[in-house]
Amino acid sequence: MPSVAATYYDGIVSRRQTVEISLHPQGLAIFPAEGLAVATWPYADIRRIEGFSGSGLAVTRVPEPGSTAEPRLEIADPVFVADLSSRAPLTLTGKAAGRRETRSVVVWAMAAVVSLLGLAYWGLPAIAGRIAPLVPASVEARLGAAMDPQIRAEFGGPSGMKTCTAPAGLAALTELVGRYEKLADLHVPLKVVVVDNPMVNAFALPGGYIYLMRGLIQRARSPDEVAGVLGHEIGHVKFRHGLQSAIQSGGLGFLLGTVFGDFAGGTAILLASRTLLSSAFSRDAEREADAFGVDLMLKGGGNPEGLAGFFGSAGGGGAPGALNWLTSHPASAEREAAIRRLAQNRPVLAPALTPDQWQALRSICQTTS
Repeated sequence: MPSVAATYYDGIVSRRQTVEISLHPQGLAIFPAEGLAVATWPYADIRRIEGFSGSGLAVTRVPEPGSTAEPRLEIADPVFVADLSSRAPLTLTGKAAGRRETRSVVVWAMAAVVSLLGLAYWGLPAIAGRIAPLVPASVEARLGAAMDPQIRAEFGGPSGMKTCTAPAGLAALTELVGRYEKLADLHVPLKVVVVDNPMVNAFALPGGYIYLMRGLIQRARSPDEVAGVLGHEIGHVKFRHGLQSAIQSGGLGFLLGTVFGDFAGGTAILLASRTLLSSAFSRDAEREADAFGVDLMLKGGGNPEGLAGFFGSAGGGGAPGALNWLTSHPASAEREAAIRRLAQNRPVLAPALTPDQWQALRSICQTTS
């Protein structure tokens, strides 16, 4: 990806520097106006700064051994922010996040002991819903980061999964996701990508990972249908349905790995990833995600009729033998009617996308990476 301008503070003096930044396989590189790179930040070490009030994104990096410097980088370019978000976990930093994390870890440790004792009495499927809300956001983010390569291998074949990156389409998607994310009050940042795949499908992983397939965007009759599906998947992230499913499907070994934050080994991760792709959520989970998606659209732009209508328009299609969105999100006349009732007498404040943005999003796969 080409370099863009950003604002940099080295964490030692308060002087503001205008720099160029670019993304490389080894990490985010920071260059001065002239000369060699000031630094290269590994993606795994990059953290999102909490409470940044400017436009775009502010990040720092985990301090290097022996260093007390707290460098800061402010990035305004939305396309670059989206690309960086797809590569780095961007978990929160800051004192408030640290306090929440400490409290969550203590609560989680106590709850984990009780839950493990109760496993013999209630069974893992029955307690997955109780465990998921207690898992710290940082643990869920690491789980999503561990599952992401499995998903990419599942859809990529020998050449790897290709994501769609046409600049205008990516800018339209980033703007829509940003609007919804501000209103959603999530525990993890969203990492949304469009996959160059003909399936009529979309799904969410633990940790804020959302994948929209090219086939879904092409099948959609309006931006409201895509926005409705996106809002629904954000609902699954909000209520941690993917984490519940992963705990339920991964078994005791996976649960222990979640307790201790160790996702090495891969077998349970692979099983949980494939289960998320092939299994439907519960009716209660789907209703929760539907209601959240409707509310998100009415607050952030879009007509919920698009979500209801997509149930009728998306059936079938996609790659031969592939799952479509309705396979993992089974539709019913009752759900369509419920969505319309939720939106009844509530005005549509703004369109999901402008006509130009919609055309750009439909062409987002003209460029892939």
